[in-house]
Amino acid sequence: MAKSGVKSSSTRREVRELKDFLAENVKPWFDQEAQHGDPEAPGIPMREIRHHLDQTGVMDRIPDSSKQRMIERYDLNQDGLLSYPEFESLIVNERQRLDVHKLTGYQKFVLGLVSTVVPESAVKKSLESYIEAYDCKPPPLFIIFVSLLEIIIFIVYAVELKDTQYAVTAASGFPPYSPLIYNPFRRYEVWRYLTYMCIHVGYTHLIFNLVFQLILGIPLEMVHKWWRMMIVYFLGVIAGSLAHSVTDPSSFLAGASGGCYALIGAHVAAIIMNWEEMQHKWMEGAGFKAVVRIILSAPVRLLVIFVFAGVDIGLAVYNRYASSTKENVGYAAHFGGALAGVLVGSIALKNLDKKPWEVILWWVFLVIYLLLVAFAVFWNGLYPGFPETDWEPCCSSS
Repeated sequence: MAKSGVKSSSTRREVRELKDFLAENVKPWFDQEAQHGDPEAPGIPMREIRHHLDQTGVMDRIPDSSKQRMIERYDLNQDGLLSYPEFESLIVNERQRLDVHKLTGYQKFVLGLVSTVVPESAVKKSLESYIEAYDCKPPPLFIIFVSLLEIIIFIVYAVELKDTQYAVTAASGFPPYSPLIYNPFRRYEVWRYLTYMCIHVGYTHLIFNLVFQLILGIPLEMVHKWWRMMIVYFLGVIAGSLAHSVTDPSSFLAGASGGCYALIGAHVAAIIMNWEEMQHKWMEGAGFKAVVRIILSAPVRLLVIFVFAGVDIGLAVYNRYASSTKENVGYAAHFGGALAGVLVGSIALKNLDKKPWEVILWWVFLVIYLLLVAFAVFWNGLYPGFPETDWEPCCSSS
């Protein structure tokens, strides 16, 4: 009897959670088809229902010859349409035959993850747009690859610098001779404006950057795919080094903060432009779901971002002015990367619900970004206050 009671309780909980998930994420799709919210309004054609279920993989275990008959059994009034109550009955009653976990398990996790970067209205627009936009095809490998690259290079130099004056500690130690670091005396080696992201000053610096880019980058990449992420990240890194070269022309530059802050800028832009939509009814409900809504709400996201950013910038300032080693490594890249994230993110990232004014803003941000980059490039070439480079011609003139 005890086992039967436990099983019955588990089943009721499973059904309740499934109904809650459908009501939250699928019912809005039906409501869009209904007129003025009338529950008796016609539903959605069965062929469209089947198309969506086939796309999700929920009906993969059902033979093709049986799929249509299964759906038709729940068309109680035989009008060729399924209302939301009929659809709910189909999913709940046939849950043992269907791969329901593909809705309530993996995709439910993805929904929560991507809701940090996509407004609620866009996520709930339709089941089809949700399936198309939020997946791991391809998986978010770009940010993971960049993170692994930075870890490997850090370990290599940490071993090499052991027992030297540049030995790596929590907040100090970097290879000033590295061909990767931004060196103001070797500005002619243009790759340094990008590759400095692979060098970090102490393992705390590396850890903060890794936490930043993994937490902020993976959700963005799941929605916007690797190539858009690559554009935002790398242009943020370059913008960071250009900003540093303009504001602090005699200092070295190390760290992936330009790219990390580009991700922050992209998040901030999305949050500000969709502030009301990204509230997720954060003051409603109770229990675990209410906690999740609060965590994913726009104010809390901004608070978390600014706390992490404040700690990271504080560490950079400490390394520059208060550390016992007084390492001459700049921090203006944080601000350059963040600005690039707002500008480039608004340009490059996928917009699920583009409005006419956003098209104008797209061009405005593009022009601003190009003007800022052009100014920094000309400054690097013409400003007389830069330290003299150690460049020597490969061949002496006769």
